Amino acid sequence: MPLRVLPLLLLLSVACSGNTSPNTSPDPSASDQARVRVENRSSVDMDIYLLRTDGQSIRLGFVGGGETSTFALPATVTAGTTSIRFEARPVRRSGRPVTSEPFGLSKGEEIQWSIPPQ
Repeated sequence: MPLRVLPLLLLLSVACSGNTSPNTSPDPSASDQARVRVENRSSVDMDIYLLRTDGQSIRLGFVGGGETSTFALPATVTAGTTSIRFEARPVRRSGRPVTSEPFGLSKGEEIQWSIPPQ
């Protein structure tokens, strides 16, 4: 009986070890997704919005004063759009909103936008 258990334990340990190496192949859908990297050079905390050409604004997230954050731009939001703008709105109404220049939009691109000091 103990001789039968040994091969089963060996097989079980090999099966459970799995692949412990990191996944080096990128997710193809993630590489196609556009992103925006926002550098907030202001001391004011900002909420970041994507402004579409149709007038719709979609909140992307938050960037603290003096910080940098990157946001994914979902295809559901950017589909059919070739140009977008961004707006940074002060969280505590202690500053003024800042709107970016228009950016062209390409699949997989990372847009860089810097909010000036206030």
